[in-house]
Amino acid sequence: MIDAIIFVPVFSQLVAYLDEHHPHLLARDDDNNLIMPPVVQRFARTPARVNGDKLLAYMRLTEEQAETWLDTPGVEVLAQAPYQGNGTGNVVYEQLFADAEATAKYDSVYDRSPREVDDGEGGTMTITPPDKFGVMA
Repeated sequence: MIDAIIFVPVFSQLVAYLDEHHPHLLARDDDNNLIMPPVVQRFARTPARVNGDKLLAYMRLTEEQAETWLDTPGVEVLAQAPYQGNGTGNVVYEQLFADAEATAKYDSVYDRSPREVDDGEGGTMTITPPDKFGVMA
């Protein structure tokens, strides 16, 4: 098994590619039409993070799935590591954050910057999202 964080800069292009080359990977309704918004299926992952047409997902893949996904046009692997049980997510994220270019792509989808929110009592408070948007157990 392999854990990976993938970045998809143009999700609509990935959906078109999958529809043509791997249609079984896209969820469909009873009439065989794509479910909208498109849902990519048949692998273990966290819920995807989306910003516009860009997407991030933390995935756990079998060797066979990895061969398909890690070489799919329009899918960029930002970080990956062999699944070793607890702690694998830390290894994947350490690899991600050690690479400035990968981190910039990650941050273009998942905003980790602090922000002010209403505290419900007439004031504001600062919320800082966690650095990791998802890790699989």
